[in-house]
Amino acid sequence: MNLPSRYLEARKTLSFDQVSLGYGGIKVFPLREIEEAQVGYSVSPDGAPLCGSEPGDWNANWIVIGYETGLGDPLFIDAGNPDLPVFTAMHGESSWNPDLIGKTPEAFAASFDEFREIAANRQDPISLEENPITDGERKAFLRRIAELNGIEFAPEFWSVLVQDF
Repeated sequence: MNLPSRYLEARKTLSFDQVSLGYGGIKVFPLREIEEAQVGYSVSPDGAPLCGSEPGDWNANWIVIGYETGLGDPLFIDAGNPDLPVFTAMHGESSWNPDLIGKTPEAFAASFDEFREIAANRQDPISLEENPITDGERKAFLRRIAELNGIEFAPEFWSVLVQDF
């Protein structure tokens, strides 16, 4: 699979493939797994294309790069956009409605690193219960995500990951 060089450079900055927080987290595929990760999204198991041009179809420019571990929703870049924004979309909705989670692969990588920091010593439900995220930590994290993406408010994806259950 031919991945955009900008994504490859941003991917190199990640020192972890997976970060867990409580019941959820984020898994970013190693480069060797990206092609196989497209199965069920842009291609079927037998290699037939699954992309379409109608609203809600999987777009041929989208490349799955990982997933949210709690529900398994895909994380993907839009290779048709020079900024290579990173999105997620909910499974099982009968159509794909992307939600922006990183304006660029660099912003996503930096956000992922911030997530790794807030998840430290909170990787499973028991650890999180013993060391809950404070309101101040949550607010600072979301401000930082917004700042990294050059937007006013952090995308909902990030706030759901650190919400108080």
